[in-house]
Amino acid sequence: MLRDRPPSLNQMTLGSSDARLIREHIARIRKLRGYTQAKLSEAIGKGQKYIGRLETGEIDTPPLDVLAEIADILECPFSSVFFTDGFGDTADELRKKIQKLVEATEDLQTLGPRCMTP
Repeated sequence: MLRDRPPSLNQMTLGSSDARLIREHIARIRKLRGYTQAKLSEAIGKGQKYIGRLETGEIDTPPLDVLAEIADILECPFSSVFFTDGFGDTADELRKKIQKLVEATEDLQTLGPRCMTP
């Protein structure tokens, strides 16, 4: 199980604006898929208010295994959590996001194949 992995593999550091965009994007996907915050929280095995705390920024950036679980439950590719339909990003901003995705993907490969399936 992913949660049994060493915590260092699950940690990811994002700038505040990137973390906010990911939180907002998770909220958008959640609503499109018809999940309430409580229902998604329960589906990923967290406390009933976990997703609410994530979406409001109380939890800045969840561990990679939690992001992978959220993507799995919402039936979307893990990478879609990071790409947010464009917000007028510059080329440099896009390069940074792609680099973060590459790093996260490398970390996920060490977590196991379950995280890598679309």
